Amino acid sequence: MKTIFKINPVILLFAAALLVTACKEKTKTEKTDSTIPVKIINSASLNQVQAVETSGLLSSENEARLSFKVGGIIRQILVKEGDHVRKGQLLATLNTTEISAQMSLAEENYLKAKRDAQRTQNLYRDSVNTKEQLQNSQTNLAITEKQMEISRFNLSHASIVAPADGVVIKKLVNAGEQIEGGAPVLFISGVHNDDWIIKCGLTDKDWTRLKGNEKAEISFDAFSQTFTGSVKTLAQGSDVASGLFQAEIRVDKQNVKLVNGLFAKVSIYPKEKTDMISIPFDALIEGENDSAFVFVANGNVATKKAVKVAYLEGSKAFILSGIGAGEKIIREGSAYLANGSVIKIVQ
Repeated sequence: MKTIFKINPVILLFAAALLVTACKEKTKTEKTDSTIPVKIINSASLNQVQAVETSGLLSSENEARLSFKVGGIIRQILVKEGDHVRKGQLLATLNTTEISAQMSLAEENYLKAKRDAQRTQNLYRDSVNTKEQLQNSQTNLAITEKQMEISRFNLSHASIVAPADGVVIKKLVNAGEQIEGGAPVLFISGVHNDDWIIKCGLTDKDWTRLKGNEKAEISFDAFSQTFTGSVKTLAQGSDVASGLFQAEIRVDKQNVKLVNGLFAKVSIYPKEKTDMISIPFDALIEGENDSAFVFVANGNVATKKAVKVAYLEGSKAFILSGIGAGEKIIREGSAYLANGSVIKIVQ
């Protein structure tokens, strides 16, 4: 006896619907768009001043490391660090016992030579001494006179006086110490508002871009305001130790009290302009120092290019090389790109 199975038409229709739906989902998956949407902006060419960036320490144009002319024992130092001094003020003295004795000896030698020269001249007139003896006595008189002048000069410089109004930055020795002639005793810095300069170093490339008197912007960590100045001097040779070319930046007169030794950041603006490309700052990727990358749209393909950054200003980046004017720079969507990615430009 055969068993007959009957298929329910409703079940058959439901199975057919499931099959059709599965085929549509498979077809839809196969047609997924793999392009990456991006937004672009055209790069702009401009002739811009590229600032020279450097840094240095603030100092006074009228600063001095004061010392005694001759060596000896220090008798007294009349100032301490931080003291304000006036021009001509006595700052330190040596014990002058030895120097005074040397001067007295030089004076006695001069008086003796003077008597000898006079006696020799009288005998020469009487034809007793020769002309050579006369000349020798006159030479000895001249030598002893110069030795006396040297002794007097040394005695007059056995003390230190302030060469200008200023402040004592550093006291390097104390009373009672023995010191060699020329060894620094006091470091004095001027305090006038128009005497401040910044000493900084320049690379050879930056040095060639400057001629002197260029304007500069100066910032100190100690102050929120920006100061102005100008290039005062440019060294004509590099520093042996650092290999940099030294420059002095004069700070324009300000109503702010400045002090010696402040660290300054300086931007110097050359008179000659440089051809550069301007792009949005957020178009840069993988930046390090003055190197970075950008993506450029070539049709529907993203190309990764290396660029050299001159500087950043606000929302713009100024590029020296790597891209040209009018190139389509990818501004948004670059985080999802690789070199050669297929893109779709959207508004």
